[in-house]
Amino acid sequence: MSKVIKTAEFETKELYKTHYYKASYDEVKNVYLALLKELNYNIISIDDNYLEIYAEKPNMSIISKIIMQTPKETSIDLEIISDALFGGVSKANKFISYVYKKLEEKYELKGLSLHQVK
Repeated sequence: MSKVIKTAEFETKELYKTHYYKASYDEVKNVYLALLKELNYNIISIDDNYLEIYAEKPNMSIISKIIMQTPKETSIDLEIISDALFGGVSKANKFISYVYKKLEEKYELKGLSLHQVK
């Protein structure tokens, strides 16, 4: 049975909140693509019209959404589908943490879930 782990604007757990960086769409996308290659993911599609990247490797697929809010504010959300029998959620959490850590090494984190309508 597949497990789906998502990051989103309205999540309550900090790890799963949308992260915003002081960077352009292309900057975030290029770092993210390099991370996928480093982690041996097969990049299936890059759709700049829908701002989505689809990548996979055995037992895990990832759909990422990178949105440039302003020329210097870009968000990233991840949807991870794990087919692993054991440890799928922990692998997904490690992937999310790693992506955010590597992006924060390159670009300033502006905040989490910055555009919630209250």
